[in-house]
Amino acid sequence: MNLDWAELLCKINDMFVNLTREKIFKKETNDFKKHVRSCLKLNDESDWNYILASEDILEDSNAAIQNFLKFGISGPTKYDELGEKYLRLYGLLNAVYLQQNALLSLAKFFQHPNYSKMREDLESLQIRRIRNQLGAHSVDFFEEEGFPNRAFVPVRISLEDFHVEFFEHTKDEMHKADLKESIEEHLKLASHVYLDVIEKSIRTIYKNNPEKIESLIEAFSPFRERLKGNIV
Repeated sequence: MNLDWAELLCKINDMFVNLTREKIFKKETNDFKKHVRSCLKLNDESDWNYILASEDILEDSNAAIQNFLKFGISGPTKYDELGEKYLRLYGLLNAVYLQQNALLSLAKFFQHPNYSKMREDLESLQIRRIRNQLGAHSVDFFEEEGFPNRAFVPVRISLEDFHVEFFEHTKDEMHKADLKESIEEHLKLASHVYLDVIEKSIRTIYKNNPEKIESLIEAFSPFRERLKGNIV
């Protein structure tokens, strides 16, 4: 399995979508939402709507991330266009944010017991911090009680490829980040989280069928091997 990290996450999502659809559409029913709730062992019929949205957002945000990893901040353009660079920077940061929230949504609706730890781990990533500093709370970044808010601005002349520098006005400090490295760190953790959510959902959905559980978990095992650095 020689996939890059974005392809890996996309493949995991595709397989999970197929897994849930196979279970749901195995037989027809008149009350679809009630049927889905029973099949996937959900708490509420409306949970299915959020699961669908989360799966779609994971796919869509991953397309944005893959494009960024291919073309960087400058994009696939022959023009040195400053506006596009800002759009791509802000778009990338929020694509990562949307992807993390979609994963946490799946963890919530499939009732993963380590939801809080998953959220804490994702929010501690460097790319999440950069998103908050540059793509969401540039002039009101809050870090801890008792300290004033902080303000960050990207340095225009640094907006090239996968590196960004940004100036913190409130402390007169310069910061820099390797966006490619930070994104790959996010994608690896996101894949780990997704696989944990999937394993929990498999064990819940097929709790009375140990052979099915074993076969499905085995089907996802190559992804875990890839995350360990093994080519299988």
